[in-house]
Amino acid sequence: MTEKYERRALTSRIAGCLLGGAIGDALGYEIEFEEWDTIRFRFGENGIQKLYLYDDRAVFSDDTQMTLFTLEGIILGYCRAENKGTGAPLSVYIWQAYLSWLKTQGIEPVNNNDKFDSISSLLKEEAMNVRRAPGNTCLHALSSGEMGTIENPINDSKGCGGVMRTAPLGFFPFITNPVLEGAKAAAITHGHPLGWLPAGILSGIVHRCIWGDTEKTALKEIIEKVIQETAGQFPEYAEYMNELEALLRRAIAMSAEQWNDVEAIETLGGGWTGDEALAIAVYSCVKYPDQLKKALICAANHSGDSDSTAAIAGNILGAYLGLDQIDMQWVNHLEMRDLIMDYSYQAAEICHRNAQS
Repeated sequence: MTEKYERRALTSRIAGCLLGGAIGDALGYEIEFEEWDTIRFRFGENGIQKLYLYDDRAVFSDDTQMTLFTLEGIILGYCRAENKGTGAPLSVYIWQAYLSWLKTQGIEPVNNNDKFDSISSLLKEEAMNVRRAPGNTCLHALSSGEMGTIENPINDSKGCGGVMRTAPLGFFPFITNPVLEGAKAAAITHGHPLGWLPAGILSGIVHRCIWGDTEKTALKEIIEKVIQETAGQFPEYAEYMNELEALLRRAIAMSAEQWNDVEAIETLGGGWTGDEALAIAVYSCVKYPDQLKKALICAANHSGDSDSTAAIAGNILGAYLGLDQIDMQWVNHLEMRDLIMDYSYQAAEICHRNAQS
């Protein structure tokens, strides 16, 4: 395989992950907080089937905003370590990036974040400085002036606001333990193990989709392998991991059975918590592993947190299939698509530089 092809394939999977997540987010954002009966009344018996447009643009929620800030924190942390030869733990840079995101929501953090803000390109983007139904847990945790960790939880929240933003921890080869780093990133704002364990699993799945041999490995096998890895990394949280694993394995099993998708998802939960959100995304992706559009439609159409569940599904399947498998009509309607592609190129370039060093 030529270097040119390798870089193209890498960029395709990173961009697929980011754009797939953003499209799923935008699809579900229009029906977030709506009951299934209301969704059917608005869009027909099968629910929402295409992006809802405002001035010819599909808009995404805080899920994609925070995912991009996660990526920016990783990039800035890597660049500092590359230039200075040293740096803080990666989770600190991600936390600082989230404090910049907090400012886009009109809230000044307690911390003095001016130095980091000065190098945050996303903070300077006018289109990012809008509120798109941000989660209260993220707002309150980041406003506190404290950084939550796995060892010192900032609260007892297991909301899905941790898992919906951690896909970029799976992009980079220098992040040798994406499961742990994904969990750490979620624990910044979500202290319950079922708030950060799913985030670690998402990062691990994305990493294997991007860096593994997906031509020979089914998505179901990738997910099952990451579940096993995660259980082995957090033995002290076995009670919560067992609960999460049981739910995810039920989602995988149900995807192979003759379930109506909406009914299947309802049995998995509403997606408001991290474990339920990941389970719904896993069900949708394993059922439609080669059909990203169907998977996103499946993950969005239910009476729960539709944008987060579809965003996570888009992250997973976009990383697995790559950009070429995403409907370009959907991509062209997406707001800030050029910015997302720019960050995809930046991430791929860093991966290439790291591989050459």
